[in-house]
Amino acid sequence: MKKKKRSRKPKNSRRTLLSSAVSATTHPTRELILRELRERPCSTLELESVTGESRYNLYHHLSVLEDAQLITAALHDDRKTKRYELFRPTKPELSLLILDENDAEEAKTLKRILRHLDSENIPHLDEICRAKMIFYYSWSREG
Repeated sequence: MKKKKRSRKPKNSRRTLLSSAVSATTHPTRELILRELRERPCSTLELESVTGESRYNLYHHLSVLEDAQLITAALHDDRKTKRYELFRPTKPELSLLILDENDAEEAKTLKRILRHLDSENIPHLDEICRAKMIFYYSWSREG
């Protein structure tokens, strides 16, 4: 019996996109890659230097992020160097925002958001140090 080949492209339902995006961002190395790509497109060598990961591990993390449709890759002008950047569709199905108190600007935003939340519904609100928020758009189809 032949093994069924796993599809590398996620289905386009909102639930699948959300699940893939959240899963992809749970690893610290992938989060570091996303933070670096937020600043600028990077080559594999640049991302190796930033993450300290071996090329093999780095390609695994990049593959997970590409499968989750969070990043995209293209050959650079020299046609040898692959450059990665954040995938920025014109009409995304959803957006994922990650805030961490270790980043000064993100810490300010996180504190402002937490001030508006109900402490009765969220226990230990004053101890929250990271947050992942999902935003849905009016044009997003139901998943």
